[in-house]
Amino acid sequence: MTNKKDNLRLLISLGLAGVMVAAILWLISKVSSTIITPSNPISASSSLTNKPSLMNLGTRILVKVQTYPEKTDGVKAFAEKDFTTAVKKFTASLKNNPNDPETLIYLNNAKIAQDNSIPLKVAVIAPINFDPSLSEEILRGVAQAQNEVNNQGGINGKKLQIVIASAENREDSTRIDNELVQDKSIVAAVGVRRNAAIYSENRLVLVLPVERPNQVENQENLESNSINNQPNSSTTNYLFHVNPLYDNLVDTHSRYIARQARNIAICGDSRSSRSNSTSSSSQILVEQYTQAIKKYGGNVISTPCNLADKNFDPRAFVDQAIETENASGFLLMPSIRNIYFATKVAQEVKGRKPLFASENMYSATTLQNGKDLEGMVLPVYWHRDANKDNPFAENAFQLWNAQVNQRTAGAYDALQAIIAGLKQDNTREGLQKVLSNPNFSTSGATGMIQFSLSGERQGEAMLVKIERCESCSTGTGYDFALLNKK
Repeated sequence: MTNKKDNLRLLISLGLAGVMVAAILWLISKVSSTIITPSNPISASSSLTNKPSLMNLGTRILVKVQTYPEKTDGVKAFAEKDFTTAVKKFTASLKNNPNDPETLIYLNNAKIAQDNSIPLKVAVIAPINFDPSLSEEILRGVAQAQNEVNNQGGINGKKLQIVIASAENREDSTRIDNELVQDKSIVAAVGVRRNAAIYSENRLVLVLPVERPNQVENQENLESNSINNQPNSSTTNYLFHVNPLYDNLVDTHSRYIARQARNIAICGDSRSSRSNSTSSSSQILVEQYTQAIKKYGGNVISTPCNLADKNFDPRAFVDQAIETENASGFLLMPSIRNIYFATKVAQEVKGRKPLFASENMYSATTLQNGKDLEGMVLPVYWHRDANKDNPFAENAFQLWNAQVNQRTAGAYDALQAIIAGLKQDNTREGLQKVLSNPNFSTSGATGMIQFSLSGERQGEAMLVKIERCESCSTGTGYDFALLNKK
């Protein structure tokens, strides 16, 4: 009897255990189904949209070269919507550092918010984390144009508000385009070229303040831009160049070089990077110059020179180029960050052969080494002496307490073109039609601005030469003198 009861209890226990195991397995399967990554890629990536915006009106400090407490307080007040305090703090910060374009932009934005008025909003794309010098130069031009138009009452009574768009890392760079085109309050943008197609597809004007040998990130974009820049293309063009294309600059410079020297040694600047964009840009520029110099009867020698190579020996390169291949001139093409290494080459060349350089060396940094670079000839789009009746250079010096360069002039003109267009039509599509109209023109730092149907600007580059100067405003004893082309 006892054995039967024990067996019955055992069977009941096993049955209950089985039920419990089955229940546990069922629960596990239900829970697992809720944490499996969804197969739909759109659903999986939707959480990424919660990242903070890359657009900034005045709530973050992006240019961190020299930050005063007043600027920090101004940004904090702006974020708290205490715009009266923000105006006071930004004003105080500019007294300490008048050469800070970001603060001037934030000040004007805070004044608009303080008045609670409805502005016209334009974005400026500034690669602050990747190229701070270029970004500050662009921001100065934009800030000066914004400050002038707002002090004059705005655009048909509406003040101009500037949004600074800047990515913190390369992964976020593509987000800038999407945020800009999707924000319908933004009527136009100023900045170096990004994905050309997205601006045309979403009908947002982008005006380029500087030209580069490789404006696009990949070959697919290059082909897309070429198609969109054709006058007869079915796709309406929304990209406009405020300077003549880079090919024009290279051609003007190469013609001069070929007349001054027969055998040219070229120093490029190819450094490896994850995107290879810098390397590609340098290689393209070297090839452009090589072809143009040959077109005008010159020759480019084969002695290699890479300013970004950590093992690069300037003396060995110069000696080999002259003694082995009879180099009669040297063309330096550094990135802004490698101007120092280009100067080392110039020190070895000094007095032996003519020196030439790409427009990247048209900067204050170059003049600090003027004694080693005297006589060097560069191509430029703008020079303050090219049109002495133009007030831009003098106004810029008074505003920033320093000389500005062609990148600042280009950014100023980019926004001036947009301002002139918005005075006729302040919608995205209307602005594009105005700028594309062959009868449109406006005056800027670089002269009269007018675009072709494909968004290009006609005009020639100029040449400048580094010369010694007496009591010149650069404070270095050297300056860029405008050179008459021969």
